This record gives sequence, structure tokens and C-alpha cells, in this order.
Amino acid sequence: MHRPLPHLVALIAAAAIAGSAAAQDTPLLLDVTGGVGIPVSSFADGDGPGEGAEPGVAFGVGFTLPRSDRFALYLGFDQQRFGCEAAGCAEGGTFVATGFDLALRFALLTGHQAIPWIRVGGIATRVETRDLPEPDRGVSDLGWGGEAAFGVYVGWSWIAIHPMVTYSTVDARLTGGSTMGLRYVTPYLGISFPF
Repeated sequence: MHRPLPHLVALIAAAAIAGSAAAQDTPLLLDVTGGVGIPVSSFADGDGPGEGAEPGVAFGVGFTLPRSDRFALYLGFDQQRFGCEAAGCAEGGTFVATGFDLALRFALLTGHQAIPWIRVGGIATRVETRDLPEPDRGVSDLGWGGEAAFGVYVGWSWIAIHPMVTYSTVDARLTGGSTMGLRYVTPYLGISFPF
């Protein structure tokens, strides 16, 4: 009687070993993140234009390109949604901050399944303030700022998770000429897929 089970086990084991080796040599990771943006400083409790924001949903998609065991480049897109009723918006109103970030990631340890890392870079963001009263209602000019992040990368051959926390600061010029200072902390849970 033919017994395919040992052949099937051998095939699965070979595929797992090949997948693990490919993941270690991969030049690129796709990162998908979700979290909560929490305003801080005057963005949370100030009385300037757009200040008085409230926490909201955040998500992002990005690519990480390792350059060595310790260093990697990161290019990402993210969107933060903040409640803005306390800032003078209509009931249920939101600020929507959408932008790109370019950063350098540095691994604090290497050769482990769990790798702590830090990331520092620049961000460019536009803010939609359609729920603010005039003259600041609309879409801001492109604002520039910086971001710092700390996380832990826990990886397997085909997937990884990386909880992290980011601190972001951006100044965006509103349509009425005022400058909105976005300052926020975002705890994220991310998933990475090597390819």
C-alpha cells in the first residue's frame, strides 16, 4: 500500500526551510499598522486654531528595506483621525491628517526572534479641517515635521508583528493663514510580510 504521508511531511518541511531562508534574505518588508492617535501638548488642550483635538483612529502602510543587520530604510503612508469638537468643530467633526514619512530604523539587538528598534525620520502631512469654522476650514498646505518611534519586531519565516509607539510633530498652515501645531503619540500594532 502506498503511504503518501511521509512524502507530504517531507515536502512541508522542505517548504518551511526554504521559506525561512528566503525570509532571512528578503530585501523588502510590507508593514501594515493600526492604532490610536492621542493628541498631546497644546494640540490636546490649547486654545489656538485647531487646538483641543481628541484621540482617534490611526492606520498606516509602509515598506522597510533592510540595508544591514542593524539599519533599514522606511517609507510609509499614514492617516490619523482626531476628534475636534473641543477645537470648535461641529458635533462629531474630525481632523484628518494624511501624510508620508521617510525614516531610518536602527535595531538595538540582532540575531534574536524579538528585536527592539528605534526609528527617526521626517514626515510631510496635509490636514483636512472641513469641520472647523471659517476661515480655517478646508485642506492645509503641506506641513513638515519629524517623528520618533520605538518598537519590537517579533518575526517568523512568513510574518512578523511589531507593537510600537510613535511621537510625531508637524506644523501645517491652515487655509485662513493660521498654523496648526500637531503633536501626538500613537500606540500601534503592526504586521509585516516579507517578500
